[in-house]
This record gives sequence, structure tokens and C-alpha cells, in this order.
Amino acid sequence: LFEGWEAAATSDKRRLLTQLLELDARYPVDVQGRVGLEAYIAHARELLTGSADNTNPFDGYVVEIPEGERMQIGSDAFRSDERLGMRVIQDAVFVLVAGGLGERLGFNGIKVELPSETCLGESFLASYISALLAIQEMGDPSRPVPLVIMTSEDTDTRTRALLESNGGFGMPMEQIHIITQANVPAVADNQARLVLSASDPFKLQTKPHGHGDVHTLLFQSGLLPRFEREGRKYMVFFQDTNVLAFRAIPAALGVSERNGLAMNSLTVPRYAGEPAGAICRLVRPAEVPLVINVEYNQLDALLRTSGQDGDAADDSGKSPYPANCNTFILSLGPYARALEATSGTMPEFVNPKYTDASRTSFKKPTRLECMMQDIPRLLAAGDRVGFTDFDRWFSFSPIKNSIDQALKAHADGVYAASPGAAEEKVYRANAALLRLAGATVESAPPREYLGLPLALQPAIAMTPRFALTVDALIARVPTGASVTISSRSTLLLDGDVTLHELQLDGTLVVRAARGVQVHIIGCAIHNAGWVFVPLKADSVDVPPPIAIRGYRVSKLEAVEIEITEPGNYQLVGNGVVRKV
Repeated sequence: LFEGWEAAATSDKRRLLTQLLELDARYPVDVQGRVGLEAYIAHARELLTGSADNTNPFDGYVVEIPEGERMQIGSDAFRSDERLGMRVIQDAVFVLVAGGLGERLGFNGIKVELPSETCLGESFLASYISALLAIQEMGDPSRPVPLVIMTSEDTDTRTRALLESNGGFGMPMEQIHIITQANVPAVADNQARLVLSASDPFKLQTKPHGHGDVHTLLFQSGLLPRFEREGRKYMVFFQDTNVLAFRAIPAALGVSERNGLAMNSLTVPRYAGEPAGAICRLVRPAEVPLVINVEYNQLDALLRTSGQDGDAADDSGKSPYPANCNTFILSLGPYARALEATSGTMPEFVNPKYTDASRTSFKKPTRLECMMQDIPRLLAAGDRVGFTDFDRWFSFSPIKNSIDQALKAHADGVYAASPGAAEEKVYRANAALLRLAGATVESAPPREYLGLPLALQPAIAMTPRFALTVDALIARVPTGASVTISSRSTLLLDGDVTLHELQLDGTLVVRAARGVQVHIIGCAIHNAGWVFVPLKADSVDVPPPIAIRGYRVSKLEAVEIEITEPGNYQLVGNGVVRKV
């Protein structure tokens, strides 16, 4: 690292030494007592030795089907778990992992500023904060629900600016805790030699360490003891673009509370061979069984060495091992004790790309990584780990693909995972839940947007203030109600709104402020509505968050009602408001 220093400027030397000191200070003490870069380099050499020898980290393990809860959406048992979860939800801390940019989507910004859907137009971050504020409004307004956001070197400045420019989306800034992930040094070879930047000989090349840093940062921040003093009981970890996860979290919290789980992973049914991690129970002689995520590229070989037929379907037509959504709930006490025991150090792995079968030279520098879902490796032997499985339509709508990538995924028969595909999922889930509540919601065939078929109407958007849980949503459509929504309609509901009689063919927007109750009675609305207009691939007059979807909303005509004065109101006829 110090070649050529005799002729170097003092300022250049200081730059490199400052960076080395910063990297050394950030890396935690390991279980052997090694500190900073000494620990990082030593651990890298150990892992690279195993990688060069092609050692399988799962050698000796037998795979078994883990114990978990498979939820039937809307059943009495499901609603009972929701109610139990809502009783403890204000004792939870919510942790958003927001280290990603939208470059893969064709968007030069942070993913949490993208709209979760384009009718309400709220960003993902605004949607999540809206859910937490709704929890407080429906529970104890004097007990705030903390939000922790893990940013990265790429997203930190922009995330803070997004919050500050929007007043925290209604959440006091002291309620939001931002922890920032830093990169780790890249290494050049199996000896873990550090690498200088190709463009700057006085700067180390660094790379992301992985989202497992969220646990290290929480430990180092000192927030966990504070949360324990406040009486917090759970930590809920969720991803940056899966807005439907908030539909599932209350019931999953109820499962954690009912079963005394130290860790509860939210999962969806998994197809055999699907490129998604699976929750498995790993058993090895003389060791405590481990319930943990196994990455899809390791699962088939591990199952075969366990005497099974590889990554195959069972009688249900799906894998018996549920797909990990990387949304999970940790019991705060066991979690804090686990991190205390390791000083916040997470299990790491290395994944170099070798130039040839000798496994001695890398195609490019690599680094150590860690994953947030590996936390079961740190939990104590008696800590219970399980999963709660939800239907995909109900709980799973992440965004990770551009239109081109989405088209390939669609051709392969899997979820397209584009912004438009996620928006379609939100509308479809809301329509399905209204049907579950007794409403009649017509369906429409998909249309193509930049070649990707999407059924975006009827477009139904419901804020957490309208209904955070299925139990609450069913109560919004009382027994005997008559609600019909045509296939071309758009319905946006926010606040305390009850649907008694509604015939909608067009667009209706109802917003009820806090202290306002609205009953829709004898209401029949027909108008030109809102339509989704396809865009061309080279559209230049459309904002990037919209252009990457392949369509925009054309707001032709609507009945829009917003009531801010507290009281009871009725919405009747063709959209007439009267105070009761």
C-alpha cells in the first residue's frame, strides 16, 4: 500500500491513512478478540482458504422441514392472530433496510422515494411512515412507534433530504433513527491483500458489506438498551419496496406472541427450483438444530446430500420449504443478548469469482459479506425460530427489475418484479380483500405496457388509516352492505370510511381526516374516471419514476371528497356530502 510514498505529498498520505483508520474503527471486534482491519483480514484469509478448497459450509447437515404457521387469509384463526398482533404492535420497533439505489430499475435515485403506486402517488417511505402513524392513531397516540432506517454510503444523504423536505411525512424527526452502513475493503487474492483504487493510489477500493450490517450497526448505536428501557418487545425488519408486507406483519406479530418466537420469518409458498432462498431446519450430530434461510443456489445440492430428491415439489405441487421474504420479527430480549455475546459481529461469507478451476486468481477484487437473515446463527440454543407463511397475492410485491428484466421474468412464468408489476399486485390484493369483505369487484383483462401485460384496473388503493388489517377492512364493509365496483373503476380510501351502499363505475376518492367518520350510503357514481395510458420506451417528457413503469395515469374525471372538520358524515347520491 505504501509503494512510492517517498515522493508522495503529505496530503495524499493523510488521505489513505485517514481512510485506513476509519475502516479500522468501524469493523467490530470478532469472537477471537481481534480488532478492526486485523480481524477483517484474518477472517477473509480463513474464508478464502475454505473457498479455494471448495468447502461446502453445509457439510454434514441434514435438511428437515421446519415448524411454522401457514395462514389462511381472513379465517377466524388469522383474524385472531391479527388482533393479538395489534395488541403488541406499539411495543415493536420497525427497521427499514434502505441501502439500495434504483439504478437497476432505470431510475437514478433511491428506491424508497419511488411511488408504491401511482394513484395515491405516495413514496414507499411515505407509505411505511403512514402505516406507523396509523398504528399510533388506532392505538395509544402518546406512545410513538420508533422507525430505524439503515442507509448506505449511496443512499444516506438522499434519504435524509427526502425526510427533511417532507417534514418526516408527518413523523417527528426524533422518532426516526438513521444508522449508516459503510463499505469494507476489497481484497485482491486468497491472502486478502487490500486493493488500491485504479484511479487513485492513495485510496482503498471498497465494496458493500451486505445488509447484515443492520445488526452490527444497531448494536454499535446503543439503541437496543434504550428500546428495552422503553418497554419495547419486538424488532420488525422489512425491505425497501415490499409495501404489501405491512398487510402481513400484524398477524405475524400475533404468531410470534402466541408461540413465544425469538425469530419469525415471513414467507410465501415456494416453487421448486425458484431462485429464492428457502427456510429450512438444518440438523447435524451433537449440535442444536438451526432454522435458517438457505440460498437457492445451495439448496438443491444440500437436499441431495441429505438423501432427498433435490429441490423438488411435494404433493402440493410446491416446495415443502417456504420462500424467504427477508421480512422478519425478532424478540428484542434474545436479539439483544445474541448481539451482546458477539459484540455485534455477524457471520460472514465470501464469494469470489475465480479466473479458472485452480481457484487461485480472482476475475476482480472481492470482499466479505453478511446477510441480515443469518441472525439465527447467533441466537441461544433455547430460542425458538419459526416462520409464518402467507399467500403471495397478499404479502409479496417487491420491486427489483427494469422493464427488460421484467419481460424476461414474465416469459419464464415468474413474478415480473417491476414497478408496474408491483403496483398491479397492490391493486389486485386490495380488490381480493374487498371481495373477502363481501363486495363485488369486477376484473379486467391485462393490457400491455412496453410489452408487459398488466391488469391495473380496477385500481383500488386503501391507506393504513382506512384499514391496516384484514379484520379492520372486513369491518369497513358491514354485513348486508351492497358494494359493486366496475372493472374500469378507481377507488381511493383514506381514513374512517364505511361502505354500506356503493355502485361505482368511474373514480371515487374519499379522504377523512382524524376525527371524521364517513358512511357511504345509497351512493351511485358514474364518470369518465382515470385511465392508465401506455408510454413509449423513449418518452422524454415523463418523470423517471413514472417512465420506468411504462404508463401514466390520465385523470379524466372523478368525485373527490376530502373532509377535515371532525364529525359524522354521509356520502349519498352521486357524491353529495351531508353532515349527520
